[in-house]
Parts: sequence; structure tokens; C-alpha cells
Amino acid sequence: MIALGGLFTQGIRDIFRTPWALCLTVAAVGLVAFLAGMFLMLVNTIEDQIVRRQAEVQFQVYWQQGADLERVRAAWQSMEQLPDLVGTTTFTPDGGLDVLAQAFADQVDLTGFKQASPLPATALLTFTLPSRDQNQWVQSMLARLQSLPLVASVHYNPLRIDVVHSWMRVSHAMFWPVICFLILVVGLVVGNTIKLALFQRQDEIEILRLVGASRLYIRLPLVVGGAVQGLLGGLLALGLLGLVHLGLQDMLYFPPLWIEVPFLSVQEILGMLGMLMGVGIVSSFVAVKEG
Repeated sequence: MIALGGLFTQGIRDIFRTPWALCLTVAAVGLVAFLAGMFLMLVNTIEDQIVRRQAEVQFQVYWQQGADLERVRAAWQSMEQLPDLVGTTTFTPDGGLDVLAQAFADQVDLTGFKQASPLPATALLTFTLPSRDQNQWVQSMLARLQSLPLVASVHYNPLRIDVVHSWMRVSHAMFWPVICFLILVVGLVVGNTIKLALFQRQDEIEILRLVGASRLYIRLPLVVGGAVQGLLGGLLALGLLGLVHLGLQDMLYFPPLWIEVPFLSVQEILGMLGMLMGVGIVSSFVAVKEG
């Protein structure tokens, strides 16, 4: 009966028999994983800026000119209960005129309109967009606001929704080709390293075959070595990413940018390590089988 624990230990011990080859392999895998991690951090940063912080929509609600302010204020109070509402700014006709007068204080004199403001009552509502069915949600909210008493018109800017959708399409189109390319590079690096190990141990493997050693006994340590090399390369990449993140996390956090660079999530870290180990196992198995 084959002691699997001993074969695993042997596989780990064997990769340290050629330290230079191990260092070069781990460095190559770590470099590829580092590039993949930087790409993920870039995607996360852009997603944080566009999808999370800009995934909002603003509705400008205009009431009929001369509408009863008591009914308008009652409508403003009812708006506070709207779902996904994150901000409300309201203007009475006189209040809107005051803001307009301040904005054009050096250009236009609006004091003549103080007696009877020509502006309608206005409300600026900011909502957080849901993660799904955004266009349907916007149209539903638009119809709901238009149905309020004495409302003359409702406007919103569809550009933000288009920006979110465009970024999602671009990120999905870019993500998997880049990741697949990096997986291919890792597989080639680890596979060639295992082939080199087979070439260096060719005499030892022939002796094992002559004495009747099973394929599992010969191949399993090499496959384990491939997984360990992938894991070590991933840990090296995470260490480098941590150092880079320390320098970048506050570099762009100043007005007016206020851009924070988030580090990889726990799921992304575990996924990266698991992917590197999986690629190491597969490429090692293919190399051993061909050898």
C-alpha cells in the first residue's frame, strides 16, 4: 500500500533539490500572478469609482408654475419615503430665484422678479441604482414621479446609466481574455519546469520503473511539486501586491479625485491561490504524462 503522505512529503522535498530552478519558476509564476493581481486591482478601482460611487441617478421634478406650496410641501414629505432615495434638495419659487441670483450676481440683475418669481417649485432627488434591471427601475420611478399631484415635468440624466452599462460590458470583455492568457503563461512555466525535473531525474525514474514502482508512485510527487510551486508563486505575488498597495492606497485620495485603491478581496485571494495551484497540478500532470 502506497503511503500518500510520504509521497506528498517527497514531492515537496524534491522541488528543493534544485533551488535555482525552483527560484526561477516561483519568480516567473509570481510575476505573472502579480500582473494578474494588478489587473484585478485596476478593475476593482474603476468599478468602485463608476459602478458603486456613480451608480446613482438624479431626477429633477418641476411642479406647475403657481402651484399651491402647501400641496407641494406635502408632496416633498411623501417623497422622503421613496425606496433607494439617498438625497433630496428642494426649492420653492423664491428659493430657486435666490440661488439663480447668486449664480449670476455679476451678470444679471434679478431683483425685479422678487415680487413674483417666474420659477416653479423644484425638487432634486438622488437615488441609488439597483444592481439589476436598472432601465426598468428608472422608467418605473419616472412614471411614479410624473404621477405626483401638480407635477409639470420630470427629467433625469441617462448618461450615468449608460456609463455603468458600458463599463460592465468592457470589463467583462477584457477580464476573461487577460486571465486566460495569464493562466496559459503560468501553465507553460510550470510545465516546462516539471519537464526539466523529469530530464534531470531520468535515470532515477528508469530505476523506479525497473523495480516495479507504480505510475502513481512516480508521478504524484512531481504533480505535488507543481502545486507547491504554484502556491509559492502566488504567495510571492500577494506579498508584492501588498507592498504596491501600501504605496498606492492613498496616492490618489485627494480632492477632487478622492480615489481609493482597494486591495484584493478574500475571495479573490483564495481564487488566485487556488487557480495557481490548479494550473500547477494540470501542467505538471501533462508534463509527466508526456515525459
